[in-house]
Amino acid sequence: MSSRRQRAGAVTEAAGAAMSGALRATARFPRTGSVLHGVLARPWIDPICLWGFRKLLPTSRAWAAASISGGSPETFAAALELRAVPSRIAPRLAETVRLRERSTSAEVLWRALAFEGGNGDLLGAERARRMAAQNYLANRVKYLWLAKSRRVPAVRYQTPSPQAALAAFQASLPDADALFRLPDPLPPVARSRIVDHGDVLEYWLRFASPGSGDDAADTCYAHVYEPKRSGPRGMPTLFFGHGLAMELEMMVDGPRSFKDMAAHGMRIVMPDGPGHNRRCKPGLYGGESFLVEPPVSGIHHFIRAAREFGTLIAWCRAQGPGKIALGGVSLGALSAQVAASRSRYWPAEARPDALCLLTTTSQVSGLALDSSLGQMADLDNEVRRCGWKPEHFAALAPITDAGDEPPVDPANIVLLIGARDNVTPTAGGRSLAGMWRIPPENLFVRDQGHFSAAIGLGVDPAPYARMFEILSR
Repeated sequence: MSSRRQRAGAVTEAAGAAMSGALRATARFPRTGSVLHGVLARPWIDPICLWGFRKLLPTSRAWAAASISGGSPETFAAALELRAVPSRIAPRLAETVRLRERSTSAEVLWRALAFEGGNGDLLGAERARRMAAQNYLANRVKYLWLAKSRRVPAVRYQTPSPQAALAAFQASLPDADALFRLPDPLPPVARSRIVDHGDVLEYWLRFASPGSGDDAADTCYAHVYEPKRSGPRGMPTLFFGHGLAMELEMMVDGPRSFKDMAAHGMRIVMPDGPGHNRRCKPGLYGGESFLVEPPVSGIHHFIRAAREFGTLIAWCRAQGPGKIALGGVSLGALSAQVAASRSRYWPAEARPDALCLLTTTSQVSGLALDSSLGQMADLDNEVRRCGWKPEHFAALAPITDAGDEPPVDPANIVLLIGARDNVTPTAGGRSLAGMWRIPPENLFVRDQGHFSAAIGLGVDPAPYARMFEILSR
């Protein structure tokens, strides 16, 4: 066994020994995974996931161009900056456009029933919406061969020069908190009709989200599962931010497993991240907006996500007492971490009490060069071609990187680290754990990579269980 594995095992063992008997019996907390999850939650899956991203992103780029082609091969070719494409591709383009229109129509019907006073079966409309969206998203595989043969890039990059980017943020660097200040007043939040599942209520929230940078204003949605009964200290709430290109709201099964967690006694709030799910802009695929103008688009993603978190936290507080945790996996964890780090000047009702960070890093600014997922998207080579060097990213680090002091009490921070993670590199996770003084009982270091650690939460939900205990105190 390597020294790295020995260290990881020692930390995990220490954390386990410190956990209470209730937490060690994680069967008391709902396990959302299947036997298949147990097989997949191993390090062998991580290289396969990265290989899949290398294939999926260019395929998604071609599919996104097809979705706005109007069925025209010429328009499709122009969007991909190709000289020409086979004319026989026209029926495939027409199918993509048709599936997009069906998905949009199903979304409009669902919205009318959920938010606009329409009469009808909301749960049935939700199932139809998810099915139409999933069929549309799955259509991207039809462009796999074309993306490979025509060497379609993973992202429609519009990378600025480092000089231009640094100039845009130069005035904000001495007081980066100002970039993340919440709107005053906060935008009003509307709640949808409620679906009653017996012990759990399901509903959605929406509000107008101001733009950031070149990212125009749009509507932010959040999916909520809430137990009917709150605990003696009120309703504990966990925000779960999804990862890059994770579009759970557009899948038939999607986040349904979180309903079991809600039944355990915790409100689960799942916002659509900027540029994902319903918020994906025409001509882009889910998550591409985060990458398209590195690193500027990423910074604006974090600014916008932070403001949305603050708005939703304030709404939850207005519903009654109970502690609130910001959290998520991968990009969702990074977004929660940045938001909490910049929340010190927010109104008290908008600030989180706790953090649940699943696969994250202290050095957010370095991911363009250091993340293996970014390398799958050719992000590292793209920024270097445009003149970016490590010192340029370091100059922007005050905006996104973790500070020396934790934004909330370290006793209220749960951190999951994959000992083999090279997407949000392990070294950055360990650095965060030390810098923020995460107590052993809140630190989970598993002999897994980035993707296997996330999958493994369905099999061993101890980090969620620990978070639930913290919120219930």
